[in-house]
Amino acid sequence: TETAVKVGSPVSGSLPKPGGTINIFSFFDSLKTCNTRITPNCLRALYLFPPGISANPKNSYGVVEYSPQAYLQGDLDLFFQNFSRPQVGQSPILDSIDGGFPQTNVRGFKYNGESDLDLEYAMSLVYPQKVTLYQAGDLVEGASFNNFLDAIDGSYCTFEGGDDPTQDGIYPDPLPGGYRGPENCGGFAATNVISTSYGYNEADLTPFYEMRQCQEYMKLGLQGVTVLYSSGDFGVAGNSGQCIDPVTKMYNNGTSGIFNPSFPSGCPYVTSVGATQIKPGASVTAPEEACETVIFSGGGFSNVFPLPDYQASAVQTFFRDHPPPYGADRFNNSQKTKGIPDVSANGANYVVAVDGKFSLVYGTSASTPVFGAIITLINEARIDLGKGPVGFINPALYSHPYVLNDITSGGNRGCGTPGFTATTGWDPVTGLGTPNFPKMLALFLSLP
Repeated sequence: TETAVKVGSPVSGSLPKPGGTINIFSFFDSLKTCNTRITPNCLRALYLFPPGISANPKNSYGVVEYSPQAYLQGDLDLFFQNFSRPQVGQSPILDSIDGGFPQTNVRGFKYNGESDLDLEYAMSLVYPQKVTLYQAGDLVEGASFNNFLDAIDGSYCTFEGGDDPTQDGIYPDPLPGGYRGPENCGGFAATNVISTSYGYNEADLTPFYEMRQCQEYMKLGLQGVTVLYSSGDFGVAGNSGQCIDPVTKMYNNGTSGIFNPSFPSGCPYVTSVGATQIKPGASVTAPEEACETVIFSGGGFSNVFPLPDYQASAVQTFFRDHPPPYGADRFNNSQKTKGIPDVSANGANYVVAVDGKFSLVYGTSASTPVFGAIITLINEARIDLGKGPVGFINPALYSHPYVLNDITSGGNRGCGTPGFTATTGWDPVTGLGTPNFPKMLALFLSLP
């Protein structure tokens, strides 16, 4: 129990993965070094998007963090000093959910790496547009995705019986030092784009719990909100590399067993973001490959959610043209369940200021807020023309896959196998591919 509410734990498998520290004075912010060090300008060059130029008051971008994960203002300023100087001293807009606040008492990569990464890149890529930080949960109990959803839609607090007290945060928190205020049922607005770099294994939670939550993502999509989730960092395995024992159905050490897809990436109403990398030694203009440095792009097929109509042709084409070398003993090969991920973006070698120094960071934790920033820039252009935000983007992307860069090499090993292989068209490693901003912009500006 309580798997859901512990998603922000410093030992959570969905947090980004650290590499070595680097001397910021040892390299210039050059596009020549993007294959070993990703910066905001590298991402702009990769995906052909410009710096932000406006801040329409109708536009908004939200990043969700789960306590005790927290950013440090000194880290934001160190990053901005080197990569986005006008933002030195700026902070995200704080929406405090169930007593959430950016704590500074406990520090270290396992407490600051996620939030620093998310906010440094989200804020710098959409500037001068502001970023909203949804900080969920107190330091005693924490919070779950359900607690966050309650706060942006009060009706969800009671929908189908409400939250699960064995999994979700209970507020007011009766524990010593807990948040004594009332549970946030509504009271906060949903931003146009919501990026979350945390995730569970589908097998962590019950199908009822997951389906109830998935329906809320559908509701948000209908309201014009784009909901992005990271697909995971362990290939076909689950958080921390765990796979499922075929006999006991319990998690094993990850060297064998059944593939372990992530949640909520299998929900058909979120956009699941995998990870790519610049090929070793290649230039920033060369085609990327699936991420195989420190992390492996989470991908596979849901065991809970049926195949949505918008993805049916892509999944069927994948099985027909590139049949995986595994059977039903390894994964759900029915061709009738949702494929993961939908899209991807670079997830390797990010230069991030954490705890007063620069580190290299890896993960779909990085690719997700970057994809969200690109959608936010597209929303900015649409809103400037009097149109609404793009909302649920999956049907449009699957109908127009040419607006993404197809990734055709690399794999997502796990469970003692090479995993799946990136190939032509959609695949359960990198989805439809990485953003091509000019093509995406043209498509979404052409839509009503």
